[in-house]
Amino acid sequence: MFLHPNEKTLYVANVEDNFISIINTESEEVTGKIEGIKYPWGFTRLGNSNFVAVSGYDKQLAIIDYSKNTIVKEKNFTSNLGGITSTKDGKFIFVIETNKNSALKLDASTLEIIDSYQTGNAPDGIGISKDDKKIYTTNTKDGTISVINTLNKKSKLLEVGGKPELIHSNKDNSVLFISNFKLNKIHIVDTETDKIIHKITELDSPEEAVLSKSGKILYVVNFASKKVYAYDSSNFKRLKNEYSVGNKPIGIVSALNDTKLFVSNYGDNSVTIINLTN
Repeated sequence: MFLHPNEKTLYVANVEDNFISIINTESEEVTGKIEGIKYPWGFTRLGNSNFVAVSGYDKQLAIIDYSKNTIVKEKNFTSNLGGITSTKDGKFIFVIETNKNSALKLDASTLEIIDSYQTGNAPDGIGISKDDKKIYTTNTKDGTISVINTLNKKSKLLEVGGKPELIHSNKDNSVLFISNFKLNKIHIVDTETDKIIHKITELDSPEEAVLSKSGKILYVVNFASKKVYAYDSSNFKRLKNEYSVGNKPIGIVSALNDTKLFVSNYGDNSVTIINLTN
């Protein structure tokens, strides 16, 4: 999911279809859709622009102008695409090639391939460091996280075991939150030292771990139990707040000054809306 900077519009990727749903977060209604995305997978905003890059699993990358809700540029690739991220200035995009065990670096203005980087087996999620010099990929079949220097292509592995999957970050990308579906953990990685500085455990097939807009709360989606847990981001201690959602939840977004949570439910083709002011 991608939340418009004004927090009033939410874009939801329909990963087994060819469109993105548009939800008004105030009225809680589907107000439209953007068609022409082949199995939309991930989003990354390009700097402070009105453009968001979307990876389509069926070998496509598209740029959407979210001020107009239209595709302004697209390109087809030779590999299925997965996780996506970009540099702070929005000039470069990094995207996973899921069946080539690699990540691509693209010029965001032309979508031309600038470079590629070898990952582990079956890469899924991707993140970027605070200084934009390193990318991180989750290698689902190896139980590892690749740390790749994009300047010299040197890489190292964080051996975590299990099935690391999705990557989210805090506001400045100094910390990454990486879910491990099989080990029921969230690995928290410092992008300066590349060390795991904390682990959240006792989860139930975690998917996205995403901070609230204030940065004070970390929400973790539990795929198997249909629950969302909340953690104090200052110490990662679990809070009493716990929310029931739909079947096989994956994504989560906090919107409207942290007054609502939107959770995408893969198993129901639905979005659960949680009003935090009640």
